[in-house]
Amino acid sequence: MVHITASSKRLSSTRPGRLFHPVKEPSIAFPIQSVQIDWDRLVAKRPIILDTVDTMPVYLLKPEILRLLDAEKHPTFRLILDLMWTTGPRVSEVLVFKPTPIVDDGYDFGVIPKTLKQRPGRLAKKALQPSPKRYIPITDQALEDRIKSYLYSGDFKKTERIFPKFRQMMNRYIHALVERVEEAPFTISAHTFRHSFAIHLLLHGRPLKYVSQLLEHKSVDSTEIYTNVLTVDGAHFLDGVDFH
Repeated sequence: MVHITASSKRLSSTRPGRLFHPVKEPSIAFPIQSVQIDWDRLVAKRPIILDTVDTMPVYLLKPEILRLLDAEKHPTFRLILDLMWTTGPRVSEVLVFKPTPIVDDGYDFGVIPKTLKQRPGRLAKKALQPSPKRYIPITDQALEDRIKSYLYSGDFKKTERIFPKFRQMMNRYIHALVERVEEAPFTISAHTFRHSFAIHLLLHGRPLKYVSQLLEHKSVDSTEIYTNVLTVDGAHFLDGVDFH
């Protein structure tokens, strides 16, 4: 069950006395201020979603993701997993990250993944076709610090890949990590983190259009599949409807 609360703050109606009088901009946060999520209930409802929605991809929820992250001690793999979880790129996009797509303009910090269409196998230059880019902000200060520390300690060149691993190795590594932590009821791959990222944003009330843009879906229809997590728990719509 997901409960979302809206802010009760109202904007001030005070107007400046003069046209050029400097006025501090009001502090306006995103309308949704707090979200209460019953994670155990969502975990229990997940088999119903996966059984009844044919095109629904498997996904993990925040407590499950955090258990995997906490169990991973290798700094490089931990950072890769964290980037997939917090920014939602394809694994092929993460594995070709270079220092230049990581942006820090003094106001915001984030990444600009290069969308790649990849053939099976290693990330060879001929197998990669560049597509339009998108900016994904990172608001987690701890993750920002880890990224900066990783880049500083690695002393990477601007054109050097910071994660010299390929997709098959990542999936094998994730499978081994899952087995160490807990046996999963379904196969978890690198792409599972992307699905989990999208669902996590929707559970927190973020607009479907915005989530679609972050995932770089050509149509919102592709993103809408994730909303099944919000609608499957609909028994409350029948409350008060007596049949006998």
